[in-house]
Amino acid sequence: MSYQVISRKYRPQEFGEIIGQEHISNTLRNAIKNDRVAHAYLFTGSRGIGKTTTARILSKTLNCAHPQDFNPCNECISCREITDGRSVNVAEIDGASNRGINEIRELRENVKYPPTGGAKYRIFIIDEVHMLTKEAFNALLKTLEEPPPHVIFIFATTEPIKIPDTIISRCQRYDFHRIPVRSIVQMLQSIVKNEKVNIDDAILTLIAKKADGGMRDAESLLDQIISFSGDKVNFEDAQRILGLIDFEYYLELGNLILAHEKHILLNKAEEIFNKGVELSEFLEGFSEHFRNLLVANVSGSVEMLDLPDNAKITYREEAKKWHALDIMRIMKMIADARINLKTAINQRTFLEYHLLRLGSIDNTVDIQSILEKLDSINLSQPISAGQKKNLNPDPNTGSQKKPGSKTYKIPAPIKKDFEVAENSKIPEVRDKEVSLSGEEMMKKWKDIIHFVHEEKSSVAALLELAKAYSVEQGILKIIYTKKYKFQRNMVENHKTYLEKRISEIIKSQIKINFSLSENAEDDQEDPNSVDAIARQLADKFGGEIII
Repeated sequence: MSYQVISRKYRPQEFGEIIGQEHISNTLRNAIKNDRVAHAYLFTGSRGIGKTTTARILSKTLNCAHPQDFNPCNECISCREITDGRSVNVAEIDGASNRGINEIRELRENVKYPPTGGAKYRIFIIDEVHMLTKEAFNALLKTLEEPPPHVIFIFATTEPIKIPDTIISRCQRYDFHRIPVRSIVQMLQSIVKNEKVNIDDAILTLIAKKADGGMRDAESLLDQIISFSGDKVNFEDAQRILGLIDFEYYLELGNLILAHEKHILLNKAEEIFNKGVELSEFLEGFSEHFRNLLVANVSGSVEMLDLPDNAKITYREEAKKWHALDIMRIMKMIADARINLKTAINQRTFLEYHLLRLGSIDNTVDIQSILEKLDSINLSQPISAGQKKNLNPDPNTGSQKKPGSKTYKIPAPIKKDFEVAENSKIPEVRDKEVSLSGEEMMKKWKDIIHFVHEEKSSVAALLELAKAYSVEQGILKIIYTKKYKFQRNMVENHKTYLEKRISEIIKSQIKINFSLSENAEDDQEDPNSVDAIARQLADKFGGEIII
């Protein structure tokens, strides 16, 4: 007998052998048991996960002469003919090559004839049904809605979105899931045991992850590796055939990124390119590596990882070196690289650039930790060397200044020079025009800032930058200098809120007018401005930040 490939040799022949689709297998068996078989089914899902196999098993069970526990016996004439693909009662049609209206018209003629050989049903399995033309679908509608009692349609597709809703609504839809890595590995272990092949579980895990949830792809890859290596498969041969990189190599690259060893990363880029590794596969594996680190770092557990036990132990220890925010930034950069790979002119330069970029990123520092360190420092005293070092968690990693950027340290929070009693209440609004001098407005302005700060501190901070304010004939004029033009535009977005709140405080209905000062002297830097304070802090700290 001629050689039979693994994917055909170990193809499931009954519902219990279907891996990872128990929700569908159990439903179909119960439907047969309770005599609730539908006249049309739609099986959807990615390639190689059992759609057509399930359709065949369902067909065999329905026409089996001696079904056993609502499974086909696989011994009667009907079962053997369906298994061999020569049954006249079960027609498998390729939707890609029989997609026209003429083929569907021929199918409509065939459904009129009853099954032969004592079979109960005539079953039409149309694979990749989404490839049918619009006219073909329309021709199928009436027959699909009211088929003869002896006819069952089973449609299989990887792209259900392309199927008209009128077709979907006439079918029972079953969504097939991607098969988990562990389930694929267990099946491959059973296969290699039967084939008497010596192969490590780490290799089977690589195969399962490469298959991306498809059992057929996993079996084909296993067949390919066995053909190359024979009865004993080593890890290096498997990696070479699959075009994959060992997780330990990704760990090494990750540590080089963590240490900012850019010159070594450049050598690694050349090494990867010279080995002929597909860059899309490399980036996918690199992203998976950092995903494993992130899971181990955030959860503190490695049980969620689809990895061998020795790899899980390694990831548990490696994850302790990283900050979760750093890992997420790197994953975002790798995702961007995968998107841009298709448009890369030179893939070698592309790989070198992105590895160097990863090796150049700074450690992530959250704003809260910076503010806490600033609060612990007395800015009126000179900054000691120890305090300077404490402000920068990693003095070896510095940001490069970009052209046109502004550089200064974060200023300390602005202290308010007024206090308002906690029990003070907002006075009622009086519907009348009011005029307040600048001095009177200054007294009210403190209350305004206080009450706005209680509700919207960011808006209060913008109001504090105003140069002058006055109320005349029901209009509050708030004036900014030209260097605060951006802040004036921002606070204007809150105009409606401020008009309501300030009207309550000054006991009169007012409208607000935001404007810029025309005085050229106002453009000179105020020594108490944010920029000036920032520069003073930068001098004290002996460092800088770039924004």
